[in-house]
Amino acid sequence: MNISEIKSYEEQAVDTIVSVLNRAKETLGERQTLKQLANATKHKLNNTLASIWFVPSRDVLTPPVKVPLTALENPLVISSEHLIRNSIEKKWRLTDTFMYYLKYMDSSKDECSRYYYFEAVFSQPTAAYPIPQATASVFFRVEDKLIEPPEVRGVPMMTFRVEGHRWDHDVRYVLLIPDWILAVIQMKIKLFRRIEELRLF
Repeated sequence: MNISEIKSYEEQAVDTIVSVLNRAKETLGERQTLKQLANATKHKLNNTLASIWFVPSRDVLTPPVKVPLTALENPLVISSEHLIRNSIEKKWRLTDTFMYYLKYMDSSKDECSRYYYFEAVFSQPTAAYPIPQATASVFFRVEDKLIEPPEVRGVPMMTFRVEGHRWDHDVRYVLLIPDWILAVIQMKIKLFRRIEELRLF
């Protein structure tokens, strides 16, 4: 009874790669041992590494800040509204595609933080429908942590959530793109058309 030798995944992977390379080289008329193949690969790798003159650092690999929150200061409601308007109009350039209305909703407080809530309502009026058929909302939340002393606190956090979505996005790292808003508007228009086809009203 022949029992095959138990090998680790790494050994099996190396054996598979070597056998595939050897079969390919056999068709060309040359065959190498594992040691020769490893030395050739090591030589190619060293040449590749020597040709690389720039190694990216952590600063280069981290994404740049999309919306800096350094403009948030007291009173937080007013500065947050200015920052949201600036982001919508200048950073994200959503006013090229949509009209919008921004309103302050409310504030709340828990043991650790105070929260401020804003809603931006986007619409896309056209010549055929000057009063838009559907709107899409984006909800902003500003969190001011109260558990740290004011001199250590830093800047508040700001996140947004598109209507119908489940995830909160940090404005520093995620762009609010027109496609997300347009998808909500189109979904609502399709729903309204289906309701009209049913003739319930």
